[in-house]
Amino acid sequence: MQKVKIGIVGLGGIGGFLGVLLSDKKYEVFTTKIIKKNSIFYLKSKYYGNLKGKIKSDKSLKYADVIFVCSKYPYLKNHLRFIKNRKAIVIPFLNGLSHIEILKKKFGNRLFISNIGKVVSKKKRGSNIIVHESNNGAEVLICFRGLGKNMKKKIIKIFKNIKVKIKILKSNHNVIWTKLIRLSALSAMTSLYNCNLGIIRKSKIKTYELNNLLKESIEISKKIFKNDYTFNKINKTIQNFPDTLTTSLQRDINLKLKSELDSQIGSLVKLSKKYNVYAPNYKKIYAKLKKNEKKNFSYYWT
Repeated sequence: MQKVKIGIVGLGGIGGFLGVLLSDKKYEVFTTKIIKKNSIFYLKSKYYGNLKGKIKSDKSLKYADVIFVCSKYPYLKNHLRFIKNRKAIVIPFLNGLSHIEILKKKFGNRLFISNIGKVVSKKKRGSNIIVHESNNGAEVLICFRGLGKNMKKKIIKIFKNIKVKIKILKSNHNVIWTKLIRLSALSAMTSLYNCNLGIIRKSKIKTYELNNLLKESIEISKKIFKNDYTFNKINKTIQNFPDTLTTSLQRDINLKLKSELDSQIGSLVKLSKKYNVYAPNYKKIYAKLKKNEKKNFSYYWT
């Protein structure tokens, strides 16, 4: 049986990570990025091992059966304008909220909301080397509502083959907020102080701030849909994260790159206003980071 062909939008830390894993398992992988013919990409990972894979360039992704969208939000529209594929199933792995309406408008009912977590993966600038820093395998959260059984089985098999865990959730809200609650809080804190999770844990003040952000995120989520999220449950998940954890938002701000500040933290601030949720910590941190972003230089509170 012929394997599913995979398209990848955005060949950074996550896109490159998935691309090498897929190519290593003999999937044909295409990317919207213009790359040299027969380019080899390398993955260095404690969990998956040191792997290499071929990824082909095709801006339109016309051959893909499944498209993984891994681009960061500021670059999303530019990537999407070249895609002409009208049949592929689309699975996005972006952080935040702002990307969802853009993708729905482009792909309609071919879009299936998803998230990828428990993974820290970085692409070395100017190279084809991806470094996977997590000690455990990645995990995908997805809602398959409306997808046919055969395609559902194929997608589950893809992730099983590349040793990525998959959790199927009942609703899009569950997929989005299961990760967003903890990610937004961690991104806010690591970006504000430009430090890793270990430094936050060592400080009573920083830990207190992180806990308040988590509580605000949970409160916002409960205004949007009925859920069983609790502070203890979310905090227990975070306790399993390594002290060395940093966030992509933090790294982008530090490097003065376009970031997902508005899509992540800005979106929560907007929702807090919309649903009348008291979220002073998010508002304060967003205002500080936004001000510094406009100045186009890194500035952190210590």
